[in-house]
Amino acid sequence: MGDKHGFNKDDIKKGLILAGSLCIVVVFYLLIGKIGALFALLGKLVKAMSSVIIGCVIAFLLNPVMNLLQRGFLKLYKKAFKNASEKKIYRMAKVTAVTFTILFFIALIVALLLVLIPELRDSIIKFTENFGTYTDNVQNWANRLLKNYPQLEQAVNTNLANFELMLTELINKKLIPNMDTIVKYVSSGIVGGVKIITDTIIGVIFAVYLLLSKELLMAQGKKLIYAAFEKQKGNRILHGFSYVNSVFGGFLNGKIIDSIIIGLICTIILNIIEMPYATLISVIIGVTNIIPFFGPIIGAIPSGVLVLVDNPKKFIVFIIFVIILQQVDGNVIGPLILGDSTGLSGLWVLFSIIVGGNLFGFPGMILGVPVFACIYTLGTILLRNALNKRGLNNSTEYFMELHGFDDNGEPIAAGEVTRETAKERKKRIDRFNQLQHAAEKIHIGKGNVKHQKSNDNKDADHTEEEK
Repeated sequence: MGDKHGFNKDDIKKGLILAGSLCIVVVFYLLIGKIGALFALLGKLVKAMSSVIIGCVIAFLLNPVMNLLQRGFLKLYKKAFKNASEKKIYRMAKVTAVTFTILFFIALIVALLLVLIPELRDSIIKFTENFGTYTDNVQNWANRLLKNYPQLEQAVNTNLANFELMLTELINKKLIPNMDTIVKYVSSGIVGGVKIITDTIIGVIFAVYLLLSKELLMAQGKKLIYAAFEKQKGNRILHGFSYVNSVFGGFLNGKIIDSIIIGLICTIILNIIEMPYATLISVIIGVTNIIPFFGPIIGAIPSGVLVLVDNPKKFIVFIIFVIILQQVDGNVIGPLILGDSTGLSGLWVLFSIIVGGNLFGFPGMILGVPVFACIYTLGTILLRNALNKRGLNNSTEYFMELHGFDDNGEPIAAGEVTRETAKERKKRIDRFNQLQHAAEKIHIGKGNVKHQKSNDNKDADHTEEEK
């Protein structure tokens, strides 16, 4: 039924959708011209919220530890305080669990720093003091390797000599005269480092409040969702958030545990075989191992250079060790810890790392996989619903065997379609041409008959007039 102006509800709805679409197009067009300013604004916003973001990340990573401790303290306090109310016991267990979780996090960070900083300092001092020896080692190794190729040996020696001369000139002519500028940059770096430390401390405090208030925040979020959407849509949204949480939690926590294990294994074995810079190399390999797919390569390159300049003979041993370690990680440790937390194939993992790294750098390489896994799952659900509405099978194997549909809408299997040979194709084309030529002849014949009949009719009319 329409109103007195002749509009019905469907017309009004279509008009509103069209107007909204036009507004979105106009806004999108305006934003394209100011995309640089928009990204700059987002960068300032992220920088201003750095402490909050760090706190959210810390709380997200520590939440499984906190839940484990809370369950343990609940059992303990129920036995110890039988007369206390359940609400009071729950609050006590929660506060105790959060306290121990934060203390565990701080102790872990302090222990890592106490172990790593002295080792890293000694490794850097050793590398600086022995830099000349390292160049001589590389030159002697190259000479022994290329002794049967005098021209190539001479070229290598010349390039090494030029490199050492260039490095000396860089120190004497660039670094020393511009020491004021260098000090300024170092000072800004120190200020940036202090800001990172400050943001981390504030982030830890913020993480404490998040862990203590997570049930309240979740309840408020549910109120917003069910206030804005219908019950069924609200259920689907909550299910989606739960899936995102499981993907991110499983991937990040699993990757961190996996990288710590790899770093510890690397430290133990490299110290046993007396590999130079064992601790520094273990830190590099452990940190870069967080990045899927490219992490082992990224960590092995600088580590291999350190080993090569210190002891070229152990370089081959190091490369073999890294290959074996990464195979063990990829086939045993990684699947055992991570399982199939993302559900992505190797192609999409590679795609998400490349795109995430190009857009957001190192954090993008780490978070690109779980983010794309969530997008991929959402796309899979939408695709499944669209296929189900058309009465089609959602199985990928079904579409691998499907070649198309016939005129009656029945599926055609790929095995039912045969490729014609060149001879068969020529026959088909010749037959088609013959049929077409015959049809043209029939058409021309019909035209001649009609023309003859028309002439006969004219002659008859003329004869009738004469009579």
